[in-house]
This record gives sequence, C-alpha cells and structure tokens, in this order.
Amino acid sequence: MLQALFFDLDGTLTDSQLGIVNSIKYSLNKLQLPELDDATLKLFIGPPLLASYQKYCGLSAVDAQQALLAYREYYTDKGILENKVYAGIPSALAQLQQNYQLYITTSKPELYAQQISDHFALSQYFTAIYGASMDETRAGKSEIIAYAQTETGLVHGQNLVMVGDRENDINGAHDHGLQSIAVTYGFGSQDELSAAVPSAFATAPTELPSIVKQLERPL
Repeated sequence: MLQALFFDLDGTLTDSQLGIVNSIKYSLNKLQLPELDDATLKLFIGPPLLASYQKYCGLSAVDAQQALLAYREYYTDKGILENKVYAGIPSALAQLQQNYQLYITTSKPELYAQQISDHFALSQYFTAIYGASMDETRAGKSEIIAYAQTETGLVHGQNLVMVGDRENDINGAHDHGLQSIAVTYGFGSQDELSAAVPSAFATAPTELPSIVKQLERPL
C-alpha cells in the first residue's frame, strides 16, 4: 500500500532557475572564470553543486569548494528568494496530503530547503524536509533518499514514490526500489527523463494526484 511521497524541490515544487543561475554567474565572475551559456547554466539545477562545478567548469575539488562559497554569498542574500511556486502545486499537495505522508527530499542544503518551504507556505504540506548537508558530503539524490528512509522508518521502497524533474531523481528511486514520477515541466529534458525510465510522467502539477492514484499497488 502506498504510504508516502518524496518530492524534489527545484524544478518540481518551485521554479528556482533565476536565483540559482544568478548565483552561479556571481560565483564565476568573482573567481574570474569563463562565462557559461544558458543551456549549461540550467544543468546546474538539481544535482549537487560541487559535482556540477567540477563537471561543467573543469574545476578541481578544492576550486569547486571556493566556487560554492562564492555561490552562497549571492544565494543566501538574494538568490534563495528569486524563486516561485509552480502554479497548481499547492492544490495538488493539499489533495495528496489527505491520503499520503509527504516529504521533501532535495540535494539542496536542508537549511535552505526549509527556509524556502517556510517562505512560500509549502511547509504546511510536508511532514519533514530532508536535504543535503552544508558541506555536501550528503548530497546525491540516492543518499538523500536513503537518509529520508532512515529518518522516517519508511524502508519499504514499494510503499514510496519519488517525484522529480531530473534523471538523478529517477535513478535515485531505482536505487532504493521506489516508484517514480518524472515531471516534465521542470528542468530535465524529455530525453533525459525517458532514458531514466520513470514509472510515470506528469506534464503539469494538476496531474499528480491522479497519477499517484494509478501507481497505488499492494505489497
């Protein structure tokens, strides 16, 4: 029996592109690094930032840490609230909350995820929020899901559904035997999400309650 839903944050609950992109641009400028095109900047949204700085900027682990510190200078001051809730998310969460436990599981630092959820009145829908550690030693989606399962005691993957917009969300669900819903209104491309083979797709937040209902199955 389906018990709970794990929700990604960026690209699933909120459109955080402006704040994240501005924070990355600030960090690149401060460290005098080459500018990145818009398509590459968008790829930063979702996965752990340290890994993205190394992958897309060619930085060493040490330099990526410096870039992350610069990123957070802007993000904590302005970027965190350069953000908006997707239309239809509050009503979808309100419907789902009637039948399931809802949790946020994000690669964003847990502190920031809590601040965003509080500011945008999303916290009322979630039993708890699980995110990355500030040093990103816990940051990958598979790690976050494992952390959330341990903290909640929801250890049976078949009782859970992961909802997210990037391949790391879907692959993390596969790692732990969870069903998954790939939302196509976020930041992941259709090709990326299809290749990850989710249990279902949602093209809009309003579709989520009915799709979750379709995924219900006995143990």
